[in-house]
Amino acid sequence: MLRNGRFGTYSLCGALGLVLLVTACTTAPVSGRRQLILVSPEQSTALGLEAYQQIKQQTPIVTGTQEARMVERVGEAISKVVEGAEGFEWEFTLFRDETPNAFALPGGKVGVNTGLFDVAKTEAQLAAVLGHEIGHVMARHSAERMSRDMATQLGLSVLGAATQSQEMVGLVSNAATLGVSLPFNRSQESEADRIGLIYMAKAGYDPRAAVDLWANFAAVGGERPPKFLSTHPLPEDRIERIKKHLPEALVFYKGN
Repeated sequence: MLRNGRFGTYSLCGALGLVLLVTACTTAPVSGRRQLILVSPEQSTALGLEAYQQIKQQTPIVTGTQEARMVERVGEAISKVVEGAEGFEWEFTLFRDETPNAFALPGGKVGVNTGLFDVAKTEAQLAAVLGHEIGHVMARHSAERMSRDMATQLGLSVLGAATQSQEMVGLVSNAATLGVSLPFNRSQESEADRIGLIYMAKAGYDPRAAVDLWANFAAVGGERPPKFLSTHPLPEDRIERIKKHLPEALVFYKGN
């Protein structure tokens, strides 16, 4: 039996990593991309509900307006065409926040800021946003990011034990952020765009409205970080990718 604890650490981490890789692979909808997810649906749904309740307590909710009714109507229409969401309790809420943004949490909780209507000028453009957010939910992107962070921390712990160098751990951590985390976040955004195009088309909304939506975002302008430091694709890149996926989505659009 070795006295040096490092061998035991490597063996345990390696065995754990192998088990996780073998047992935790899933497939994203539409794209068919293989995913490593270490968080159960029950765990991620519970976390999503908790976060949603906190946001609802901290941010004013808008109800009864034309925009609030549109958010609920479009959200419900798209959620009805989604496969694999059995047991989800979808909820679509309009929040009073002038930031042009929307978000989605595991379990079917979707929020839209009032400021989004400055760029989402039509119901179809709103459908592009909600289709995108529902795409995040169905592809379990939040759980995938949590799983990636867990795996990264495990790897950094092993590296730290092996090198006894926090400087090395810091360098590798920064490299992982630039070389893995940020590109991974951008790829998730692009994947959610593709999934969202299919969902909005199935719900009866013209997927070509997504191009107009992101043209509106691009026109808003404002300072943006360099591409390699951004968690989201640039609007111009996004439009180019969306156009490539439009033929796939238009197959499901009956108004075509």
